[in-house]
Amino acid sequence: MTPSYNQGLFIEETIRSVLLQGYPNLQYIVMDGGSTDNTLSILRKYEHAIDFWASERDQGQAAAINKGFARANGDILAWLNSDDTYELGVLSAVAKTFQQHPDADVVSGRCRQWYGNNSDQLIGPSPLRCFDDFLRIRSNWLNGRLIVQPEAFFRRRAFEKIGSLREELYYCFDACMWMDMAKRGCVFHSVDQHWANLRRHDGQKISNLVATRQELARVVRDQLRKNWDSVENPPVVLEELLCVLDDLLFVLDDLLGSERKVSRALRESRSYRVGRLLAKMKLW
Repeated sequence: MTPSYNQGLFIEETIRSVLLQGYPNLQYIVMDGGSTDNTLSILRKYEHAIDFWASERDQGQAAAINKGFARANGDILAWLNSDDTYELGVLSAVAKTFQQHPDADVVSGRCRQWYGNNSDQLIGPSPLRCFDDFLRIRSNWLNGRLIVQPEAFFRRRAFEKIGSLREELYYCFDACMWMDMAKRGCVFHSVDQHWANLRRHDGQKISNLVATRQELARVVRDQLRKNWDSVENPPVVLEELLCVLDDLLFVLDDLLGSERKVSRALRESRSYRVGRLLAKMKLW
């Protein structure tokens, strides 16, 4: 399914990358949050090939995805944001991978960070397998050892174990979903195949790296707090927890450093100094 809001510049390419897969057993749902650009005209253009679409105000991206999955009836679920695309043949490759690995709950390929220039980068297959792996945000997430959301597909049984995406999260509900699935024993598998493209542009929310990392750090903190009492092998798990805490503290320190740089740049800017001078002169 595709959650959408005011991505009329990109959504047609997203839709075509799904429909041109030629996969015979596809249910495609688009949940739009009430776009005011040309998104609706594009959805009407392709509504003959889309199983369901709606455009109405919602409570955010995670809420739109939850609504879409509530309408889905397939065994394999995924979402593709309205500015991203799939590579040709991906859905067949995904089905084959699940057939070859019947114990797998989540499978992922490789995703291209797509800038449209020589900065494009194809991220390696995810090595993350267990709950502890997903908590290591410094060692893994910030070092390109992660699941890039468009490359991932999961069984309905895995989604039913967690109930839904956490709608209170804005940036990292996908990361939190992987953590919740891993915590419940879901099996992760990855393949060395280019499956998806995550378009990078100024209008997307993940371009705010500081806010994204802040929320990711809060997610890890909350996961640790909720699962601290479930330790079964204290010496081993305590060492793992200390490593996770070390990663978390490093990220928090890095965020504080970023905030200091922004604050210093503001204080040293001419507009700030002029504003301070005018305030002292009480001209307003």
